[in-house]
Amino acid sequence: MRWGRRNRGVAVVTGGTAGVGRATVRELARKGWDVAVLARGEAGLRATERDIRDAGRRGIGIATDVADLDAVHAAAEKVEAELGPINLWVNVAFVGALRTFCDTDPETFRRITDVTYFGQVHGTRVALEYMRPRDRGVV
Repeated sequence: MRWGRRNRGVAVVTGGTAGVGRATVRELARKGWDVAVLARGEAGLRATERDIRDAGRRGIGIATDVADLDAVHAAAEKVEAELGPINLWVNVAFVGALRTFCDTDPETFRRITDVTYFGQVHGTRVALEYMRPRDRGVV
């Protein structure tokens, strides 16, 4: 850890391997958070773990489909076992398609909805299951 940077606790960022999610991970690590990243792509997870370590913090990347509630539960369990109690949960994961609604097939639309909507719901549900008994944490 770098001097002068106090440990803020453990943060989880879903969708933290690209765009706004990755920028959020980098900023949290820079500000003194240990960060767990939940996303699907292994290469992105490994690269984001390096970003966290480069900021002098502990971090883990966990391959997780946030549309799967059981997978989100398992990821949170791993975070708590490896990094400690979750203090902050940031839901950023989403899926999109660069086409009009009429040109989007039902399977693609379903995946967009599952990840973007249920990813938020599952992340919030799991975060609160850990935070409420402790009476602390932020989603």
